[in-house]
Amino acid sequence: MTKEKSALLAILASIFLVVLKLSVGIAANSVSIISDAMHSFMDVLASTMTFFAIRFAQKPPDKCHNFGHGKIEDLAAVIQSILILMVSVTIIRQAYIRIVEQNYITDTTLGIVVMLVSIAIHGLVVWNMLTVAKKENSIALRANGLHLLTDIITSVGVVIGLVFIHFTGLKILDPIIAMVVALIIIKTGFSIGRDSLKSLLDSSLSEKDIQKVKDIIEKYSPPIMEYHKLRTRKMGGDKQMDVHIVLPKDMNIKEAHDLSIDVQSEIEKSFRDAKVVIHLEPKE
Repeated sequence: MTKEKSALLAILASIFLVVLKLSVGIAANSVSIISDAMHSFMDVLASTMTFFAIRFAQKPPDKCHNFGHGKIEDLAAVIQSILILMVSVTIIRQAYIRIVEQNYITDTTLGIVVMLVSIAIHGLVVWNMLTVAKKENSIALRANGLHLLTDIITSVGVVIGLVFIHFTGLKILDPIIAMVVALIIIKTGFSIGRDSLKSLLDSSLSEKDIQKVKDIIEKYSPPIMEYHKLRTRKMGGDKQMDVHIVLPKDMNIKEAHDLSIDVQSEIEKSFRDAKVVIHLEPKE
């Protein structure tokens, strides 16, 4: 399955679950189910953004965007994290109001059934998205998959809470569960936002990846005498690198060019979607 089709599947599944959970949440007067429905509604917005971000990111480089459009995936992930935090605050506020007004759930059985259906559907969607994201190296799709994964975690928590309420009658647990759901969502939002901001700010690759590049360059010594100005960054799903390598001053242009192609090719084969630029310098 392609990235676009996976994102579209998530949109359709989220729309269905929003309608289902919101209807049952209102009917059962359950703020925890309504909060889960709101979470799913944010999934619709996030999945829609991911779908269009992926389409835009796949456009080839043009006159105004010489390095392509990959960073749109990072931007979409940052916006997703903001939306996640916004819905979390709303959930906490509504749960607090329910506690103050003592306005609690009226039908736990219906809620339990619907939440189990939600878990099953989301499980299939998340498995699909994370599988495709890994295969296609898509940051936006992975972010959306992790976002949907929180739905499964929170839905399981809601089900456990509803079962407990059903057998104990402690209905105040419903808004308390909603608050716990919100805190889990907040944690996910911060995680997604942090990783995406790193890419937007051109943070370097991990130490492990950088060492991998160094090891490849050092394999070609000699004739490479030294190297410096190794720079790395991520742009969407791409990894970009450039480095200066120093060669013997009597090495002819063809030999130097062939060597740089060999180094470049080996680095790019070692990283998915890597782009490498090598600058040649003669030894003084």
